[in-house]
Amino acid sequence: MPTDVRPPTGSLFPDLTSAPWWAPLELLSRQGAATGGHAAELALDLAVALAVSGHADPATAVATGLLSGRSVLAEYAGRPLPAGLAALARRELEHVANVVRRANAGHGAERASAPHLAELAQARLEPWAAAHVARLAAALTGGASPDPTVTYLDLLGTVGSGPAALHPVTRWRSGSLEPVLHPDLPDWSALVGLEGPLGSLARNTETLLAGGRANDCLLYGARGSGKSTAVRGLARRYVERGLRLVELQPERLDSLPELVELLRPQPLAFVLFVDDLAFEADDGRYRPLKSLLEGGVTRRPGNVALYATSNRRHLVRERLRDRPDPLDDDVHAWDTHHERLALADRFGLVITFPTADQRAYLEVVRALAARSGAAAHGAELDELALRFAEWNNGYSGRAARQFVDTLPSGR
Repeated sequence: MPTDVRPPTGSLFPDLTSAPWWAPLELLSRQGAATGGHAAELALDLAVALAVSGHADPATAVATGLLSGRSVLAEYAGRPLPAGLAALARRELEHVANVVRRANAGHGAERASAPHLAELAQARLEPWAAAHVARLAAALTGGASPDPTVTYLDLLGTVGSGPAALHPVTRWRSGSLEPVLHPDLPDWSALVGLEGPLGSLARNTETLLAGGRANDCLLYGARGSGKSTAVRGLARRYVERGLRLVELQPERLDSLPELVELLRPQPLAFVLFVDDLAFEADDGRYRPLKSLLEGGVTRRPGNVALYATSNRRHLVRERLRDRPDPLDDDVHAWDTHHERLALADRFGLVITFPTADQRAYLEVVRALAARSGAAAHGAELDELALRFAEWNNGYSGRAARQFVDTLPSGR
């Protein structure tokens, strides 16, 4: 490996080289065997920058940055790089590994004498993601793994590049994906009495994971019936099989084509999650959604499906005044009107979540209370649960969960 540590021109990993800890790490590696006040100062700067960024050590920080940051190599996930680009990738990855190794080898004493701030670093990665980072970090530091280029390209073909490589849930905002660092990923076992809807959702999602033609899915039901919980639970259930959830706000539907193209080359499967979807009659945001559901001249990637929840079977709100005027000059006004109202029909799969009655509500309460170890049980539990529903949100799965959360534990 070359000893030159000059940064390559035009980085393939811009998020890595702009990280706050990169400059002190690279400067420390340039010090060679020199010791003294400047090296100690750089070691302190590095320790602080790593801790603030949530990383325990330089190799882990670099590996995380390589996997979760932007890279032009993302377009080649799962397929061979062109020869010229492969050479550039090898050169830059060798440079990055050399920076880590020289900083470790030449200034271990300075780094050891710097304040130990690793305990401040937050463990934000789940075990499966931490394993990917550890594998690449070992290659960067010269462990038993293959060289950094081989390891990185193998991971690129497995989990891709960008925040979704290491995070089960991301959010689409301002033209880029942002990781959701503390996602709420419920266990489906808490969704008592929804075996039918959950089975349909699971079968469709497994088709997506298998590379088949999965349907876009509309989950319809009353407030608190478990629609959103079911979709969020998918990320927990299937994350290690390569499923990722992308949260998409309804007001950002106009950028849907851009998002789909960003996800196209990735080796993972993506569910685009739009919660509480509904449109006004004069709302033009439904058109990008309609284009995605119907297809167009651009082939739809097979690794993307859209799941939307709504408490309206017809997604476009209709009022009498929204109906075409019989005296309107637009002879096709009714065609446009029906096109908007038929938007829900363009989802390949519509799953209905039933409204809970008193019996179903109490079944959910009993199951959740038993799982949580609540002190109340039997007739006392039922009476408290019914009183809670009467004074709060009625009979629903959400009300059942909220009620059980208020109970003291009997453990």
